[in-house]
Amino acid sequence: MNEGFTSGSGVRIRYLDNLPTDPRGLPILFSPGFTDYADEYEEVLSFFSPRRVLVVEVRGRGGSETPPTGYRAADHAADLQAVLDEEGIDRFHMMTFSRGTTWGLDVVLSDPARVATVSIGDYWAREHALGTEMADQVMSGRFRGSPMADRVEPHVIPSLFAASVDRDLHDDLAATGLPVLVATGTEPGCILTDDTLTEYRSRIPGVEFVTIDGASHDLFRPDRLAYPRAVESFIARRAPST
Repeated sequence: MNEGFTSGSGVRIRYLDNLPTDPRGLPILFSPGFTDYADEYEEVLSFFSPRRVLVVEVRGRGGSETPPTGYRAADHAADLQAVLDEEGIDRFHMMTFSRGTTWGLDVVLSDPARVATVSIGDYWAREHALGTEMADQVMSGRFRGSPMADRVEPHVIPSLFAASVDRDLHDDLAATGLPVLVATGTEPGCILTDDTLTEYRSRIPGVEFVTIDGASHDLFRPDRLAYPRAVESFIARRAPST
């Protein structure tokens, strides 16, 4: 794996790149979840080879810089875009998970012609405003066995919550005409419900769905590669020349 850094968004951003020796097809830009580290996805990076994949640690996460302010969705989208610019990537597939969907979709919608497909991991096609009163509850929790307090600095989640707004992105995504895959799990704890899946179906023509057996919201547990396999199959089916 290759570790890369860019300061193109004004913040030093770390990312991992599988850098296959003989890359095939368009690269995948992966926008992971709320407090994820790129290193948690090394198996995913290996799985997709020889397709190139870049996993980004947006500001305040992992080895990226943690500024005191600047945690709007637009700021996170700028971090993703900075990685694309740093690597000179003109066209790509977008893959997201959880809250990373919000800024991933912002990158897609900023220039849909650069995108071949969109895969969304257990999240709405929208930005949700998050009440600041929830920040303490989230910070006292755990994810993948690690306390949130060990995963991010104390100001990151409250700052993100305070900067969040309600925005519906379904119509904008539908207007791109891009192939869209939506993944969810079978177990309690998934964000997407029957109602939200129905909304996707009614508002985004041609949207496809995959259900990851045994997974709750964390689509990478217990099978770390179930969602990547679904994305690989989706790309092969809906954008075979890419």
